[in-house]
Amino acid sequence: MADKPVTVEVPEDRVPEFYLWFAAFLASPPGSGPPRTGFGPPGPRGGGPWGHGHRERRPWTEDDAEDAGWLYRRLSDPARELFDLLAAAPGERHSGNELAARLGLDKGAHGLAGVLAWPGRWCRKLGREFPITTTARDDGGTDYAMTPEVAALFAGARGGA
Repeated sequence: MADKPVTVEVPEDRVPEFYLWFAAFLASPPGSGPPRTGFGPPGPRGGGPWGHGHRERRPWTEDDAEDAGWLYRRLSDPARELFDLLAAAPGERHSGNELAARLGLDKGAHGLAGVLAWPGRWCRKLGREFPITTTARDDGGTDYAMTPEVAALFAGARGGA
């Protein structure tokens, strides 16, 4: 079945959250219902807007080299290139459009959601926070970055991959 373009209005300050939700949606099986992201206000059972519970995710630390290597080895080529770009410039913010152009993504910044879907799922499996931070831009776009600590961890994972 062909893709269908869908346009939705999203509050500007929630665009990064929407992209992460959309990545989880793309990674979920068809017909499985809304993704369990844990974003948004707590639902009736806590843990997100859809009432699904979720466990707290741990931040990445310098002691997590084994988990970082496990995750890095499972990345698709575009995801690995994205992780490498962000790890090479710790703390530096890159716009979604810039990253999409550097990765050659046909769908532009929207294509990043697909690239990040499986890494997000694997981070949930590990009980870890997502290693890439997102920040809403004044122009409605999103910036992506890795903290220096996380960048060092994944730069080390690259060497061991």
